Amino acid sequence: MTARGSNFSKVAIGSGHMIDAPDRETPRFPETKAEAVGVKIAERLAGWEIGAGDLAICGGACGADMLFGEECQRRGARLRLLLAQPVEEFVRNSVRHAGDDWVRRFHVLCEKAAVEILSQEPDAPPNDVSIYARTNLWIIDTARAEAVDPTRIYALLVWDEKSTGDGPGGTSDFQQKICDLGGEVEIINPTKLP
Repeated sequence: MTARGSNFSKVAIGSGHMIDAPDRETPRFPETKAEAVGVKIAERLAGWEIGAGDLAICGGACGADMLFGEECQRRGARLRLLLAQPVEEFVRNSVRHAGDDWVRRFHVLCEKAAVEILSQEPDAPPNDVSIYARTNLWIIDTARAEAVDPTRIYALLVWDEKSTGDGPGGTSDFQQKICDLGGEVEIINPTKLP
């Protein structure tokens, strides 16, 4: 989790919901909304003029992360994937439930990105925060370190805007941290898309 330091005039970061597991009772991001979310991501990144020479950072889970990462790569941005777990474990826990196509897309994304794995050391702070929340904090810290100006951090969150149980490193906390830095935040709520 080392920062490199102030190299990019624009840094785009993405986070948010995975594609819903088939047995999810209350839909947050059903597979049927993936195309519509992808279109919204593309529109927002175009509006921010993210492209060659810019850095994009996200996790690699099926859904928000991968749609964001794929679009950033299409636009020519340099993509850095910060994974919460080693690749095989990450695929098992955060990709495979959405099906083989998402697994294939994950591997294609990794081939063209810089991939880093969250430190699994037991004393890695903060101990009381989940690995996924820690990854969100890592994404923000990396963006802050890499952006020449924190007001040029652009965060795209795919989120149903419900903060139930959302603590440090959760999506509402993620949004607030970017706002506190002076960055720009765009929320795409899959439940409100046709």
